[in-house]
Amino acid sequence: MISSKHPKMVGYSQEDSLSHSQKLIAGSVSGLVTRFVIQPLDVLKLRTQLQKKMPEGKSLNLHSMTKKILTEEGITAFRQGHVLGQAHSILSSTSQFFVYEMTTKLISSYPVDPKYKSVLEFMCGITAGFCCATLTIPLEVIRVRQALVKQQYGGLLNGAKAVYASGGVMAFFEGWTASVLMLGPQVGITFSVFSLMQPMILSYLYKCNSDCSHPKTSAHKPEHLVLTSSIAGSISGIVSKTTTYPLDLAKRRLQIASHKPQERFQAPTTSRNLIKCTELIKCLTDTVKIEGFFGLYCAFW
Repeated sequence: MISSKHPKMVGYSQEDSLSHSQKLIAGSVSGLVTRFVIQPLDVLKLRTQLQKKMPEGKSLNLHSMTKKILTEEGITAFRQGHVLGQAHSILSSTSQFFVYEMTTKLISSYPVDPKYKSVLEFMCGITAGFCCATLTIPLEVIRVRQALVKQQYGGLLNGAKAVYASGGVMAFFEGWTASVLMLGPQVGITFSVFSLMQPMILSYLYKCNSDCSHPKTSAHKPEHLVLTSSIAGSISGIVSKTTTYPLDLAKRRLQIASHKPQERFQAPTTSRNLIKCTELIKCLTDTVKIEGFFGLYCAFW
C-alpha cells in the first residue's frame, strides 16, 4: 500500500521534509523562472487586453500584435518591465508561500474535522492572496505602465515619480480591489486544487509495494514528486486562472486609469487609444456590453 505521508510542496505538514526557508527559496526560484519564460507573452497579453477595437470592430490578434511590436519597437520590447516583473515575482511568490505556510501551520495546531480541511486551506489561500495583492500592487502598477510606454515610466524611481505625478499616492493602488478579489480566490483555488490533486496523482501513478524501501515519510522517488507536482500545478493553475481571469482583465484596465500620454514620449501604436476603467463593476459590465461575454476573456488563450 502507498504511504499516505509524503512531502507537501505547499502548506504546513508535520511530516514535511522541507523547511520553511527551503520552501521559500523554491517559491522564489519558481517565480523567477516563470517570469523569465512568460515575460514576452505577458507583454502581448497586456497590450491586447488594453487595446480598443478598431473602427471595423476587430482587434489585433496575438499574431498581428506580435508582428506590429516587432516591426515598430524591435524584439527588446517584449522585455519591457522585465526587471520589475522579476522583483514582483519574487515578492509575490515569497509572500504567498510564507503567509500560506504560516496560516496552515496555525490551523494545524487545532483539532479540525478532515472534511473541513479543504475549506480551511482555501481560506488560508485567500488570506495569502490578500496579503500578496496589497504588498505587490504598487510595483505591478509601475510594471504595467513600463510595458506600455517604457520611456515615460522607465526605471523604478522614474516610474514611481511618473505614476505619482499622474494621480498621487492612490495611483499606486489602482486596480487594488480587482487584485484582491482575484488573487485571494486564485491563490486559494491554486493551493487547494494542488493539495487535492498531488496525492491523488501520486496514488494513481506510483503505487508503492509492501516491501517499499523508501523512508516512511516519503514513499516516492524525487522524480515522481517532480512529475506529479508539475501535473498538479498545471491543473490547479488552469482552474484558478480560468475562474478569475475576468478580474485580471479588469485589473489591468483599472491600473492605467490615471495614465496620461505625454507628447515628449513616443508611445507605440499598440499602446495608444487604451481602454481605461475607474470602477470595477462598471468595467466588467461595460466589457460585456461592448465586447460580449467572451470579451471578459480577451487574450486568455
